[in-house]
Amino acid sequence: MPETTFHIPALHTQADADAVMFELQDLPCVSQADVDLPARTAWVNHTTMIAPEDIAAALAEAGYEASVV
Repeated sequence: MPETTFHIPALHTQADADAVMFELQDLPCVSQADVDLPARTAWVNHTTMIAPEDIAAALAEAGYEASVV
């Protein structure tokens, strides 16, 4: 199962981290996710049925621009 790490510059508060986690956990084909607030990153375990670009697009739609690390 692929694991992808994203850099999310807009992560500043715990509320931001919670919002990103909510968005990630709501995506289909995501089995596990975690947010590292101090590093402003999130990692996601997902199936090959969802591309990292699709995950980044979902985060951007929620207001959190993300780039694959």
